[in-house]
Amino acid sequence: MENELIKRFAEVQGIQYEEAEKLVGAETDEEIMKKITDFTVTKINGGAKLNRAQRRALAKKNKGKKKAFIGNPIDAINETAAKLNYIDLIQKLRKLNEEKAKEIEKNGESTTEEN
Repeated sequence: MENELIKRFAEVQGIQYEEAEKLVGAETDEEIMKKITDFTVTKINGGAKLNRAQRRALAKKNKGKKKAFIGNPIDAINETAAKLNYIDLIQKLRKLNEEKAKEIEKNGESTTEEN
């Protein structure tokens, strides 16, 4: 399972498997998931910040509207992106587990037919 997580991480990031292994080198699935999450959050946080003119334009655009967030809009975007990334990872893992279950079921049926 650990190799599959690293392989998927490499595919998503567009890097080689060896590079991904160096970035998230860990022993257990939980540690790998934590390092992937940390990497994603730092990558998102490293994005462009709004300058003063952009912040004022955004405030002017949203003037009179109920604010959906408190504080910096970039923080809200980062949090949402991290959640969406986590949801996408969960969906991919579920799909992978379903494929594995089908493969096991297929292999299990073929062995009972031979006996």
